[in-house]
Amino acid sequence: MVSLIVVEREYASHRPGVKFCSRLSTRQYGAMSSFSGVWPRVLSAAIEAGRAVLHDLEDNEIPAGLARVAAAQGGRLPPPLAVRLLSELDENDWLRTKVADKVGKEEDLSWLFLHRPGGWWLDLATAAMATAAEDTRRDVEELEAKLGTLEDRRSTAVRRAKEHKKAAAEAEKRARQLTASAKSSEADQRLAVAAEIEPLTRELEETKRLLASRTADHRDLQSAFDGLRSRFAKARRLRGDSSATGASSASVPADPVKLARVLDLQTAAFGRDLTAQPVSPEPERNTLVLAAGVRPDSSDAIRWFLGLRESAVVLVDGYNASFHVGYGEFTSGVARRSLIEALERLRTAATAGHRVVVVYDSTLPGEREARTSAGGVEVMFAEEDRIADEVIVDMSAEFTRVVVVSSDRAVREGAEARGAVVLWSEALAAWLDRS
Repeated sequence: MVSLIVVEREYASHRPGVKFCSRLSTRQYGAMSSFSGVWPRVLSAAIEAGRAVLHDLEDNEIPAGLARVAAAQGGRLPPPLAVRLLSELDENDWLRTKVADKVGKEEDLSWLFLHRPGGWWLDLATAAMATAAEDTRRDVEELEAKLGTLEDRRSTAVRRAKEHKKAAAEAEKRARQLTASAKSSEADQRLAVAAEIEPLTRELEETKRLLASRTADHRDLQSAFDGLRSRFAKARRLRGDSSATGASSASVPADPVKLARVLDLQTAAFGRDLTAQPVSPEPERNTLVLAAGVRPDSSDAIRWFLGLRESAVVLVDGYNASFHVGYGEFTSGVARRSLIEALERLRTAATAGHRVVVVYDSTLPGEREARTSAGGVEVMFAEEDRIADEVIVDMSAEFTRVVVVSSDRAVREGAEARGAVVLWSEALAAWLDRS
């Protein structure tokens, strides 16, 4: 029976260094990945059928890893639990057979996943890639609309600022003229002119106040405009060439060489490579090496880190880690505070006194003040013209003993090229689930 691990190997053989969602784990792609959240939607019928089967099983028949899934009530199953259920269906032939009986052939993708006829993985991979490409296209359209709105607001603010500046200059000119006239007039004339100057002076002060306010608004809009432009540029890079990534199941060639070319074009949309010009680390610089047999996406990797005898610098990809740990709206202030508290627990549990630094993008909502939490976690924000991915990769080359926590492929490869040990955000999420 072909498993999704075989699907991963088939896909990776056409694109070295790119994984295909081993065991349907969307966490391997990071928060900005084109596959984020795809699998629970593509295989929704299999998920619902699996929940129904678990509901009918006796307690002693439910697999140990699905206890939380079976206990979940209500409508939609949370994404982490949905991924866990799909992973169990991938590995557990007995459970998959029971669930397959409840899914008809009209649910074509879930039926393929459960029954696994010849060539099932190719159709499933094509559907996932098409869904991810459509998600990215919608995101870019939304960003383009927001960018247009900000450009209109910025133009309006600039025009109003110019109008107020011109009005201020005219009022100041009139005040100077009246002042000069008052000096050459008789006493009664000076009184009359002074009475006229007073309201003009008030008008001048009010105009200056409005000008200062419009100038501040203009600066705020310019800052927001620059931030959105940065996010828009990154989204365009993530989208890649839509003409190259829009292949459907009908356009997938049967020839293996042509198929490899199609898969290469699809992966071009997964993000830019921060290691395009890799920096070769000095062999003696980084003394950290992940223990043999320990996977970087498992909770064992965190336990290895906690047992280190010498201190290290830990760089955490903030939004990526928040997404994988499952803190709801992962860009919110609440999610950031929850992640910082989790990292404080990690720092306290470590044998050595590690320096823990979490880095966020500065263009997303919320506070942007660099600080150190009460538990010793340093919080940083990337400069407005950069993204957190670049900052983390650059910082990973600055220290002797470095551990980077991120599931973003570009961050992982960039940090490893600079000598860092990389643990995936899935490892942190698994450790928090068990601690």
